[in-house]
Amino acid sequence: MIKLFVFDLGNVILPFNHVQIADKLSDCQKNRTFCPQDIFDYIFDFEKGSINGYEEGHCSSMEFFQDIRDRYKLDVEFDAFKEIWNNIFWENLEVNEMIVYLKAKGYPIFLLSNTNELHFTHIIERYPIVHVMDEWILSFEIGAKKPQQRIYDAIFEKMDVSRDEVFYIDDVEPYVQSARYLGMNGMVFTQPADLWDIIRNSNF
Repeated sequence: MIKLFVFDLGNVILPFNHVQIADKLSDCQKNRTFCPQDIFDYIFDFEKGSINGYEEGHCSSMEFFQDIRDRYKLDVEFDAFKEIWNNIFWENLEVNEMIVYLKAKGYPIFLLSNTNELHFTHIIERYPIVHVMDEWILSFEIGAKKPQQRIYDAIFEKMDVSRDEVFYIDDVEPYVQSARYLGMNGMVFTQPADLWDIIRNSNF
């Protein structure tokens, strides 16, 4: 029996396009030395990207910004950088409806996300759906990112529930596989209709 639903944030609750960050930062260079792809790879490479340390809380938002600014000789101030960095999200209203539906049925809802201070500060100001959640489990606060076990373990520090009573939803298959390996139920999110089918056919 499922007693807790845990949702990923990016590309589940909030679709996003982070490619535009590198495009806009490239335009801020004092001398067009680097192309947008160079900047994108430096920041967002899955294994080596500078965002990894930032999303594990190893540096402050200002330190993260200063590293990128100095490396690419950007003519941009912190406030302008925040606008470029943050304005990449939009709402998936069908997922919002599912979260509200599950809450109305009495289920607790957790958010579990690889994210950073700037993004999440922006999100809690702009997107009310995150305030429907009972708990936020955020990589930059936990000090670990999916698929590390530490961030999944935080679920069970916040609620006394068995692992097989958790249903985890994420768009990244390896993250769902990690949750399943740790004993949870899970699905790889591709479109809201698939999740609706699971919810309705399972009598949640």
